Amino acid sequence: MKSIKLALMGGAALAVTSAVAHADELDALKAQIETLNARVAAMEATPAVPAGYSLLAISEGPRVNTPGLDITWKGTESAAYGNEATYITVLPTADAPAGATITWSGYAKAGVVYNNTSNDVKTKYRAYKGDDWRTIGHLSQDSGDTDILARGQLRVTAATDTAVGEVGVDIRLRADFNGNGKSNVYSDVAWGYWAMTPEVTFGGGYAGSLGNIGYGYDGACSCYFTDSADLSFNPGDTTQLRLTYASGPLTAAVAFEDASKFDKNDGETNNTDKLGVAGELKYSGDAVNGEISAVWRDTDDNDFSGVNDLWQIGAGLGFNLGDRASLSLAAAYGQGPYQKVASNSSPDSGDITTAFPFNNTWWGITGLASVNLTEEVHAEIGAGYKSRSGDDYDDGEVSSDGLDGNHWGILGGIYYDPVAQLTIGVEAEYYVNENSYTLTCVDDTGCGNAPEDAQAQIEGTNDNFTLDFVSVWRF
Repeated sequence: MKSIKLALMGGAALAVTSAVAHADELDALKAQIETLNARVAAMEATPAVPAGYSLLAISEGPRVNTPGLDITWKGTESAAYGNEATYITVLPTADAPAGATITWSGYAKAGVVYNNTSNDVKTKYRAYKGDDWRTIGHLSQDSGDTDILARGQLRVTAATDTAVGEVGVDIRLRADFNGNGKSNVYSDVAWGYWAMTPEVTFGGGYAGSLGNIGYGYDGACSCYFTDSADLSFNPGDTTQLRLTYASGPLTAAVAFEDASKFDKNDGETNNTDKLGVAGELKYSGDAVNGEISAVWRDTDDNDFSGVNDLWQIGAGLGFNLGDRASLSLAAAYGQGPYQKVASNSSPDSGDITTAFPFNNTWWGITGLASVNLTEEVHAEIGAGYKSRSGDDYDDGEVSSDGLDGNHWGILGGIYYDPVAQLTIGVEAEYYVNENSYTLTCVDDTGCGNAPEDAQAQIEGTNDNFTLDFVSVWRF
């Protein structure tokens, strides 16, 4: 009996031990299954990587300077985009072609903009040369309006290392808004490039001209809703092919440009079948930087009979006074058809918005100073002057001569950047345009009731004041 009892007790103990062991194995198996399910879920959530590639990384980094294009990167757009971008980097496996890098960045801005314009135009007339002038018209107008303006901008770049060098693109899309109504999205830059060597880049597309002076009043200011004065030295954006050489602080570039003007409103192209050329030499130093730029564009004798080809030569000079302040200066001299190019703050940025078929010669000088008041606050103030003088022009009906134009302006702004993604600021600009010229009747059939040699003298002054509160959000 005692033996049987011991056997029964041993069997019971063995059964209990076996049950405990099975329970432990079951818990371990359950934990392994849960770990496997978690790994499967993580793999399903991971973005698919193209065949032949091993890693897709998303990170933040500095704003990309597109090879061969960054030398025309204006201050206004630089300020709006900020200094950061989001990177998508695809790394290849050992036996796959080189990887690719894609970046995107952009901004949205809105501003309450007050604008006041005053015009004063006097017209004098005399039927025959030698007679006394008599005033036949005096128009004086003063108008003001307040709007809330907005813009959205997106920039995407992509670059791939190939067997012949880096190949990439830079595409920028923009939409401008003013009150109710949808905006058409348009591209203000469409550019492709091939970095053939570390120093030489071949590029082409639609972008700003090398002949534009990216310094001074127009070229270096933040100017989110200002910079409307006729003080720029910009021949206008255009399609082009460009070759750039960069080594250390020196950059040299030359471009063939299309000199035609496409009117988006009527779909017609003026000054057709004409080309131009532009070039720039730039030095980028820590304390001092500068550029010398030139542009020439052919003029269609049919659309602008008797008008000279457009050309301009100019220079810019910048001084960096440590981290506290900077000074930017620009000057230019040129000749050609009378034209004005819209500033970057305008929905027509880079477009030739005003053009008259008579010669004029211009020269000017502008400057902009920027001071960092604190780490988050900086202020800007700029001023400039441009002179325009016209040559004789005769279309067979009316001739014009004696164009005398004086344009000057001042602007300023103070901006608060609590973080890199946000800017809040106040801007103001005041400018004056003074113009006078004389019209002479050459053929009375084209002058209404006026006799031949009748003359009209026009003198006009335009004053403009802009004040705005602006906010910019960027990523």
